[in-house]
Amino acid sequence: MFLLVPLGFFAAVPGALARGHAYAAAPACTAGARPESCTTTVAATVTGTEVEARGRKADYWLRVTERGDDRVRRVHMSGSRLHDAVRAGDRVSLTYWRGEIRTVRFGTAAEDTEASPADDWRLPLGIGLLTLPIGLGVLGAVGWWRRRYASAAHASAWQLSVGPVAGALLGCLGIVAAHVCPDVRGALLVTALGVPPVAALTALVAWLTRRRERRAVDTSDIVPVPPAGKRCVRAAVLGDVPYSVDGFDHLVVGDGAPAVTPDPDGRVARRPLPPSLTVREVRAPRPGDTVIGPGGTYDTVLIECRDGAETVLVALAREDAPVVLGALLSPARAAG
Repeated sequence: MFLLVPLGFFAAVPGALARGHAYAAAPACTAGARPESCTTTVAATVTGTEVEARGRKADYWLRVTERGDDRVRRVHMSGSRLHDAVRAGDRVSLTYWRGEIRTVRFGTAAEDTEASPADDWRLPLGIGLLTLPIGLGVLGAVGWWRRRYASAAHASAWQLSVGPVAGALLGCLGIVAAHVCPDVRGALLVTALGVPPVAALTALVAWLTRRRERRAVDTSDIVPVPPAGKRCVRAAVLGDVPYSVDGFDHLVVGDGAPAVTPDPDGRVARRPLPPSLTVREVRAPRPGDTVIGPGGTYDTVLIECRDGAETVLVALAREDAPVVLGALLSPARAAG
């Protein structure tokens, strides 16, 4: 599906190019010529102009009457250049092709209308160049998730987002190129030239993030430090145990048994952690933990514990981990 969408838009480009080439090559109609294979130019007089606001954009219209015909026709212009140049009473020339006004000329100036097929290739090409790299990025992320995410050492969203984000950067360049370059070849060339810098930028961001991730995974520097006095730190105790309560997002240590509480000052509504809670290891969040603690993605650590048959996780900021670990390993707590 991710590739079918851009392929569908790319498939529309040749037909749009063919219509544009057919219009550019169409000769002026002569006696006996088929109307769909030639152009007809008629004289007209401008009776007024209109601007219709459409968000940040605007639609520009000319109101004209053809010679010998009092009917007022509204011509939707592709831009504002001719619209701003003409005034009521000015003479213009209208070029018809296959029954619609495709070009308006005023003196030596000419501008296509919205019905002109000259730039019909830009929209499908632009959408194709936008969606193709995004689709490839999403497919790459899905493939990585299936093969490696479950075995990754650290839970991090960037691993899944790097492909789509890089694809979006390249896709934005592609859609802009399709709208400003003079032809398809130029748009493809500009998009291709954007691949190396986007890849280099993506690699740099991935390298910097990976380096930070490696630091987050290394918890060897976290050693227990007995609390010197009462401290109340942000922490979440998670598990199928009675002292894991929604909203109890602080942990009091150094004032009796460690206790969870919703009070940032740690004075009320304490729920002590039982002596049966034993520490197993200190580690970084892994895929499957679905835990983002108070330290954020890279500064959160987990103190993994056991309480009987239940696994209990204490998620907290790395800087608070030593003193909480010291309180949980306190000999006095174990004896109590």
